[in-house]
Amino acid sequence: MTQSSFVIAGTDSGCGKTTVTLAVLAALSERGINVQAFKAGPDYIDSTYHNLIAPNQKSRNLDLWLCTQEQVKHFYARAMSRAEVGVVEGVMGLFDGKFDKSVETSTAAIAKTLNLPVILVINASKMAQSIGAVVHGFLEYDKKVKVVGVILNHVNGEEYYQILKDIIESKYPVKCFGYLPFDKELHIPERHLGLIPSQENNFNVERLIEAGKTIDFDKLLTHPALFFASSKLRRSGEELRVGPSLEGNLKSPLVRGVAPKATGCVRLGIARDEAFHFYYEDALDELIQAGFELVAFSPLNDQKLPADLDALYFGGGFPEVFEKQLAANAPMTQSVREWMQDKKPVLAECGGLMYLVSSGVIPGNIRMTNRLQNFGYKEIRPLQDNFLFTSDEGVRIHEFHYSVWDRPESETQFAFEVNGKPDGFWNGHILASYYHSHLGAYPKAIKRFYESAKRKAHV
Repeated sequence: MTQSSFVIAGTDSGCGKTTVTLAVLAALSERGINVQAFKAGPDYIDSTYHNLIAPNQKSRNLDLWLCTQEQVKHFYARAMSRAEVGVVEGVMGLFDGKFDKSVETSTAAIAKTLNLPVILVINASKMAQSIGAVVHGFLEYDKKVKVVGVILNHVNGEEYYQILKDIIESKYPVKCFGYLPFDKELHIPERHLGLIPSQENNFNVERLIEAGKTIDFDKLLTHPALFFASSKLRRSGEELRVGPSLEGNLKSPLVRGVAPKATGCVRLGIARDEAFHFYYEDALDELIQAGFELVAFSPLNDQKLPADLDALYFGGGFPEVFEKQLAANAPMTQSVREWMQDKKPVLAECGGLMYLVSSGVIPGNIRMTNRLQNFGYKEIRPLQDNFLFTSDEGVRIHEFHYSVWDRPESETQFAFEVNGKPDGFWNGHILASYYHSHLGAYPKAIKRFYESAKRKAHV
């Protein structure tokens, strides 16, 4: 079939765009279509549901703050090079994002950057004629954004849907592609950092597929505005050339039960389980392209680190949810401490920082609070050169956590400056902070990481 891509956006947070996106992904996958999912913005959790529903290719994040426009285009084109349909789930409301005059980070900005049409999700549970005003406002607010259709959520039956459909289609040049009924079985529970990840939630995929039958996929996939959109992007110039093939890596770049290390191999251990899974797939691909062999391990379930690791990467996640299990796994904690004695490079982001502090590798204590701490996009600057960044570089990050690191007053091994204050931890081989960066946006940093690990590996 001809390649197609579109954005599923919402009127606001909580309108149901994740559930609608999952229904679309499920229906496409059931039809045997090779679908590539994307998530706009820095969110790691929605992607876990994309991967549950459409596992053939790992979901990718598209973020215009963490990455440049050209990098977003590159990551998108690379993933779409082997897909038939691309589905981009938006973030918050269609026009919401970081308020910064220098860069637009909204779902609308992603749609414009990639030249993709938009399907708008509207929670129609308490609307009648007013739904026309909602559609009118989203069509008029920015005419460079091509809203071509709507999917209605929480609709009480086919008869009511037809009433809403007539209101919309009689007045506006958009198509109604169907609806989802209200179904509490499809509600995805939340906690302090948003949705509970799919790894911890027994999500009812069969119920989702059944509910999705009220969406008209034949109409959606034959709509002329939804076809050729990505093809136009792919033909538009050299800046969109697809990078080197990552055969075998787009589905899962991590390996377990590895063979003995080959000569010249540089092995990066990646903490990845229910407690640690906040990683950008494109960043993992870039690590592989730099020369790393990525080896997964579980701080929760494994008794020791894999053999012959030359560097470690502890990403974010929910170590606070699994605090007792992590603390009970004393053999893994001991293995990490012993490995640290060789002073090989270690990168720890947010949950990774929490784990290393709780394990006694980094001084201080972790304390949970009842509110977000320092939430949002920021730009930070290293206080001195480290194995990722140089002191003259600005680094764009996202911060999202409820915990606080109570570091000893005597501890002065700071890594970064943010808003004029020192933060993070750097002791010459451990770089740790609450910050999430997109390593794929910093190829020089990945090269430095690789070279640092290679020197320690003596390969």
